Amino acid sequence: MNKIHDPNLFKSIKAFLTVYLPKIKEKSPHTVQSYKDTLNLFIRFQSDINKLQLHRITSSLFNAESIMTFLEWLKTDRGNSDSTVNQRLKCMRRFCRYIAGENILEFETYSRIQEIDKKPVSDRVLEDNLSTDEIKHLLDLPDSSEKISLRDRFYMALLYDTGCRNSEILGLKFGDVRINKDSGHVNINNAKGAKFRVTPLSQEIIAMFEQYVNVFHPDKVSDKYLFYIERKNMVTQMSPDNTARILSKYEQQAKKQFPKMVHLHPHLFRHARALHLYKAGMPLPLVCEWLGHSRMETTLIYAYADAEMKRIVSEKITNAENTVFTNEAFKYCGDETAIRKLYGLA
Repeated sequence: MNKIHDPNLFKSIKAFLTVYLPKIKEKSPHTVQSYKDTLNLFIRFQSDINKLQLHRITSSLFNAESIMTFLEWLKTDRGNSDSTVNQRLKCMRRFCRYIAGENILEFETYSRIQEIDKKPVSDRVLEDNLSTDEIKHLLDLPDSSEKISLRDRFYMALLYDTGCRNSEILGLKFGDVRINKDSGHVNINNAKGAKFRVTPLSQEIIAMFEQYVNVFHPDKVSDKYLFYIERKNMVTQMSPDNTARILSKYEQQAKKQFPKMVHLHPHLFRHARALHLYKAGMPLPLVCEWLGHSRMETTLIYAYADAEMKRIVSEKITNAENTVFTNEAFKYCGDETAIRKLYGLA
């Protein structure tokens, strides 16, 4: 009888993710997703380290010792940077403050959690980058004759070419990509800043897109997710876990030639693109506009660029030298996917 051991905890998780953050605190979908990802990672950590199934997760696990071990697991087992670990700590602190307010967590336990220090972030974080050679090599690894490899290559290439956040890429629909006779662009809805922007696509990406569409979108349905998975005759949006597996696969392969290459994660492609554009001569205000940053320094608030201006600069810097493309039983007994959806974790 795999009933949930601590139903109040899971009810609080759902309320936290579906009411408190988005409606009471008015946090953006991107921010809510960050909290959801952190809680899912904490649950995965409990599964990997303590061998606990989802229904056995209880509020007693939310304590300083467990959270500190979780943060260390993020750094050592998942290769997360100190800044990423600090962001996960921030999410855990906010959630623990919420369940303490719901009388699920004792005040003393909550106080000890708040005393956990952030990891000092040094200049080393700025060195975490991908060179154009590493990008090229990563894109050469997938075998385009294989269906899944074709998807993997296009995903990594689009992630880099557009400089999008992973949530933005996964949120794209087929109709968001517009290809004209000799040019193309992607319409990006920035969930983080509730903004909209248009980013031009390079000719190499357009060619990859057309090849990808022939295999994955022959029906050309506009509101179908650009990147999706099919399971039991159901089509669903590809998840961050899926993309993490993709990058982990090619990271292992790429390190055979580039053993010192940094740990791959989606935001690294965005960071690399920004640096490559800036080094190639794109003005910093335009780089920030390209990336869809909601705020900049006061002197840059007037910077504006339309799609054509971005395209001109992109074409100028994308040449042969710098291009990277050449549970009665519990109703949901054993069904972790259903439990996650029921409590807002999926």
